[in-house]
Amino acid sequence: MRGLIKNEFLTLRRVILLYAGVLLFYYFLGAFGMKMSGVQIFSVFFATMLVISSFSYEEKSGWSVYVNVLPVSRTQIVMCKYLFSMICMITASAFGFLIQCGMNLQKGVSMFQDSWAAGAAAIIACLFLSVVLPVLFQVGADKSRVILVLLFMIPFAVALLIEKSGIKFHISLEQLPSLLPAAGLGTVALLLLSCVVSIEIYKRKEF
Repeated sequence: MRGLIKNEFLTLRRVILLYAGVLLFYYFLGAFGMKMSGVQIFSVFFATMLVISSFSYEEKSGWSVYVNVLPVSRTQIVMCKYLFSMICMITASAFGFLIQCGMNLQKGVSMFQDSWAAGAAAIIACLFLSVVLPVLFQVGADKSRVILVLLFMIPFAVALLIEKSGIKFHISLEQLPSLLPAAGLGTVALLLLSCVVSIEIYKRKEF
């Protein structure tokens, strides 16, 4: 398993450096201009996109055929993708959290003020991964582009439908932190279910 994860980082090292440069730019904007909570959500979400690049690289290089003759199980191969995604997500979330704490100290306010944004970003990223990873295992990166676009459109369509229907949600910004623990537990359960589905999909694939 350790070798599989190491391969992910070595294969994508140039892409990771590019992503890191983009994230540093947005963190810079958050620290000196834009609202940091929005930057954190974008950054964590953006970091999880690395797993799509991973699938794309493997399809082009033929790695999927090669790795299945190595002494690793298909369950380990699937788990590697989830762990790689989680490492990227946690790294981006932790970095944003530290910047937020540093900004708060500089302003003379509570160090953990608005730190809930890092947790919210991680939850959003996990929801994204829960849906996207089974799709990637089923059809691959190239064939899933249209499906992913449709998946991205669903939240916007739901929001538009709610707005047009006149449904109101009375949740203030101050209430959001208290909702994070329940949302986090639900997201973890969904992520575990997603992992089980991905394992079953990958076990049935032929290479």
